[in-house]
This record gives sequence, structure tokens and C-alpha cells, in this order.
Amino acid sequence: MTAIIFAGPSLDDSDRAAWPGLQFQPPVRQGALYAAACLRPRAIGVIDGYFDGVPAVLHKEILWALSQGIAVFGASSMGALRAAELHQFGMRGIGRIFEDYRDGRLTDDDEVALLHGPPETAYPALSEPMVNIRATITRAQAEGVLDAAEASALTAAAKALFYQDRSWPEVLAAVPLPAPACERLRDWLPRGRVDRKREDARALLQAVADHLASDEPPISPGFTFELTEAWANAPWLTPAPREEGPDADAILDELRLEGPAYAEVRQAALLQHLADQAATREGLKLQPKELAKAAEDLRLPLGLLRKRDLDEWAHKNGLDDAGLARLIRAHASVENLARRLDGALRPAMLDQLRLQNRYSTLRDNALASPDQGTPRTPPRPLLLAWYFETRLGREIPADLNEYAAGLGLSDLDRFFELLGKDFARHHSR
Repeated sequence: MTAIIFAGPSLDDSDRAAWPGLQFQPPVRQGALYAAACLRPRAIGVIDGYFDGVPAVLHKEILWALSQGIAVFGASSMGALRAAELHQFGMRGIGRIFEDYRDGRLTDDDEVALLHGPPETAYPALSEPMVNIRATITRAQAEGVLDAAEASALTAAAKALFYQDRSWPEVLAAVPLPAPACERLRDWLPRGRVDRKREDARALLQAVADHLASDEPPISPGFTFELTEAWANAPWLTPAPREEGPDADAILDELRLEGPAYAEVRQAALLQHLADQAATREGLKLQPKELAKAAEDLRLPLGLLRKRDLDEWAHKNGLDDAGLARLIRAHASVENLARRLDGALRPAMLDQLRLQNRYSTLRDNALASPDQGTPRTPPRPLLLAWYFETRLGREIPADLNEYAAGLGLSDLDRFFELLGKDFARHHSR
């Protein structure tokens, strides 16, 4: 996925059609930007957003997206407001409206607000935004349609109206302009009206397209995303739904026919789902080393040693490049969470061993003392070769520290201590 754009009345259908490579969504509301960021686009553009009667997009959602390396652009309406508030954190503001908010020339939210129709009718504007009225009056004065006093009176009258009531007929009715001035303005408006919001919205689309066409790496925000109680308890804070593919129901029906296998796969899926939730709640940003290990953990057991083998496997399993990357991230998230909770998982791990009927065997092995005459523990290189190549039938890992950490061990000395005990048990007489 390349970029997601939240837009409503600031763009028309022709604007959307001009950018077929961008994914357009309705005006942003609380939770929607977070869900979009979970899809891992390269960029998100915020143009329009709900605020009256619908919870507005949170600043925290935008900060979370930025913390994930996603470029977030804002312009025109809600996007300009949020960009003015968050540009110091890396959100990219586009256009005159953003600049006016950023620099303090505009301060009120109602400047960009308007009443509009539903998406089924392409969000038709039912009122005139104050920023458009200001820009139009400025142009009318510059072109000699209005003098300074008339322009000032019209601006004040428009600002005094409730945002849903702002329209040119209402503005003109509120100001006792001389008849010639009213006629000049009415005749001029069809060709002279300025749609500043649309201008800035279109500039955002171009900026996003330029970003996608560049080789710019994911952003590195200069802040730490802080997990707060309000963020952790947000009702919409769950991983975004994923595309299942057209054969999902049929595949799961086949799995159901295998009896207990369905429950086993479901439990494994539950673990992945919970890890996804934890990762998104905490704003977890996986490190390249973690992703590389997750990719290796996926490839080696399946014998996918060459990239061509991996690509063929992914195609056979209904995964494109983005799907494969998601699968690797999911595995890395599970491992990351498991390592961080290793100590807390000990009781549950023992319960799992009981359910697998392995608890008593492992306990007996752990408590057994080696017989007299056990050979001396060999040097570490030989001990490693015995354990991995003979005992486990695999190559010695390139990074032993990483391998030991994956077993919940604090250092290599502890790992070699376990290997020594295992060697003694297998070579006792």
C-alpha cells in the first residue's frame, strides 16, 4: 500500500480521479487514522475530518503513526489544524491555510468548518468556509471590486455568522452595502470566487505523490511515543482487519474437517492476535535485527534457503510482498513480546508442559544426577558442535548471544552451563 488520503468536501470527484494510485477514505474521525496506520502505508494525508457530533481524530493517533515511520501530511481543513499543532513533531503541513494557522494569522477552528452533504452525493458543500470567504474578499479588493471599507465589513459580517449559516447570500444580506457594490460582487463571484481549501488539498495530493516517488526512507521522529492509560484503553485500539482472500472460508472449512487441528491453529492465531494488540497498544517499533531473525525463523524450518524459494512459497500461500512482510512482522512481534514477558510466562509454560504430558519427564531429567565416571566437559567449541550438530542436527547459530536470549537466558555462561549438564547426562556411564 502506498498512501491513504482522508478527504471529503475539499476535493471533488475529478480530483480523486486524477490520482488513481492513492487510496481515498472518508473524512477522518477518531480511530480511523490509527486503523490506517496499522495497514503500514508509506504516507497518510489528512485533508478533511469530522468534529461536530463525531469524535475528532486524536493528536495521539498522528503521533503514533509518525512513531511507526509513516509520513503524515495535513492541509486544507482538519489536516491543516492538526499539522499546525504537530508540525514540530514531524507532521508535514501543506498550503496557505496550514501556514496561517502555524504562524498565528488564523486561530479559530471555525475558519475551515463547513456544512456538507453525505458521501453518497460526493459531500456537496452546503455552506462557505470562512477561509474561502477571506481569500475571495481579498481578491475582490485587489481587483477593485470592493474597497477597503466594504471588504472589512463583509469579512466581519461573515465571521459573525455561525459556520453552518455562512453563504454568500447570507453574508451580503448581513451588510448594507451600496447597491452598485453588491451588484459588482454578485457579477464577479462566479468567476472570482477563491476555493482556498481545494487549492491546498490538491497541493497535498501532489506533495504525497512526490514523497512516494522519492527514495526518502521512513521518517525517524525526534520524540518517544508515550503509552498513556487513555491510549491503552481506547475502544478502537485493535489491529486493523486484514484481507483474508477469496478462499478463506473454504480453507477454514477444510481445517475444521481435521478435527483437533482447528483448535490448535486457533490457539496459535490467538497468540499472534494478542501479540499484535500488545504491539500496537505500546507503539512497538521492531528493530531490523528482530525482523531479520523472524525471517530466518520462517525460512529455515521450511527449507527456503534462496530468495526464489521464498518467493515461490509466498505465492503458493497467497502472499504478496506486503503480506509476507506482515507475516514476518507478526512473528517478530510474538517473539518480542515473549522475550519481554519471559519471567511472567513461567507458570503458564509449566501448565503447557502439563497439558502436553511432558512435565514429569522433564522434571525427572532435571532432578537426575549423572552417574559416576562422567567424562569431562569438552571445550566450548567442541561442546557447541556436539550440542547443535549431533544433538539437535542443525548448524551452530551465527549469533550465540541472540540464540541464548531467545531461550530466556541472560548470558552465554548460563547457556554453556546448561550444555555442560546436558553433555554429562548423555555421556554418563
